[in-house]
Amino acid sequence: MSKLLKVLALLFAFALVAAACGNDDDDGDAAPAPAATEAPAPAATEAPAPTEAPPSPADGCAWATEGDVRGVDKENGVITIGSSQPFTGRAAVAGEGLIAGIIIAVDEVNANGGIDGCTFELVWEDDRFEIEQMVTNVRKMIEQDNVWGFVGTAGSQAIPSTYPDIEAAGTPLWGPVSPADQDIQEVYLTNPTRTEQGRICIDYFAEQGATKVAAIGQDNELGEEAFNAIDMQAPVHGMEIVAKEEVEVLSDAVAPAVLSVIDSGADAVLTALDGTQNGLVMDQFHEAGFDPLMCSDQGSAGAGGQTTVSLAVPEAADGYLGALQGALPDSDMDFVQHWLAMWEAYDGPGAGSLAPNFSLQTYSIARAFFELWDRLDGDYSYENFHATAEAMADDPILIPAMPVLACGPLPGGHGCASGAGIAEYDAETMTWTQVRDFLPPAS
Repeated sequence: MSKLLKVLALLFAFALVAAACGNDDDDGDAAPAPAATEAPAPAATEAPAPTEAPPSPADGCAWATEGDVRGVDKENGVITIGSSQPFTGRAAVAGEGLIAGIIIAVDEVNANGGIDGCTFELVWEDDRFEIEQMVTNVRKMIEQDNVWGFVGTAGSQAIPSTYPDIEAAGTPLWGPVSPADQDIQEVYLTNPTRTEQGRICIDYFAEQGATKVAAIGQDNELGEEAFNAIDMQAPVHGMEIVAKEEVEVLSDAVAPAVLSVIDSGADAVLTALDGTQNGLVMDQFHEAGFDPLMCSDQGSAGAGGQTTVSLAVPEAADGYLGALQGALPDSDMDFVQHWLAMWEAYDGPGAGSLAPNFSLQTYSIARAFFELWDRLDGDYSYENFHATAEAMADDPILIPAMPVLACGPLPGGHGCASGAGIAEYDAETMTWTQVRDFLPPAS
């Protein structure tokens, strides 16, 4: 081969190598990859059609609630709830504390930004401790105020009269104070019933050595619960039932019942009366020199406050027993101290109440309601509320100042709390002391 041909062959070979390696110039452009090395897209596969994103908390209040639900204002992010309380009348001292506790809880949750984009508006009415007025209040709040439901309504003798309207509207009633459990879908009891509290009073009587027990109750469902309690629990301890006496609702004529109980020789008495009647019974026992153990449910005893004991002379009230549905207001537990700081700073309706025990009770009830509300995850339909509440049997709500709440399905599942304590009043120090832990009735 000639020298010229050798040079041409080398140049040709170099050109082939350069083409294979691409261009290394500073502009960084790469040669396109050969078409044969690209993977063709499958002919039968199409891009998925766009889908609508599911709702989320970012979409605002009631983000998972379909359609219109009573009391749910999606546009303004407000949920309206209601409560009826005896703010004036015979039970005014209790009513002031009861409504104050709910207001404190509502103000607190709103101050912390609400729940899932929603804040809460509380509508409340004074029922003056009168049955007809409570029914009127409930109807008004359903039909005019358009409340989603009710929280902490008090007045156990009147509450059952509101059930037809509550059932017709489907409005839940969370934490009514001490009515009997009637297995109603809309009603969730967050405190032990008066029957259960009465049974626990009788357990305590037996532990103190009592052998003869009597009961004085109003001539209504309240009194019925006391009589049921004594009938159920006295036989458990082999106690003799020596008297069961009735007093008319709102009547001050307690003397006939008092004399019958004294004549019976009872050494322990369970009462199911209002505060005024309990005060009269204590005074008349004391005047007669009759000194039995005497115990009432927390609502009528006002355990933790002065609502009932202040209506009797101090010597008569000394040693009076009250069942406890929740912690005493002077407890040193963190939850109670947290409430106490807000109670002392509170200046709204009921701020001057002498019954902080009732404020703590409804504050605890409302706090439990808001924890349950948080579990609804934006779906505020009544169907979801009931399903979520009835699942609490497997995932209870723990509020330190009240019994564990473990609601379940009907029948029986809406009595969410079990067990009560016992407190005793000391007239010299004007204080209550818990003398028995929170325990279920003996069986």
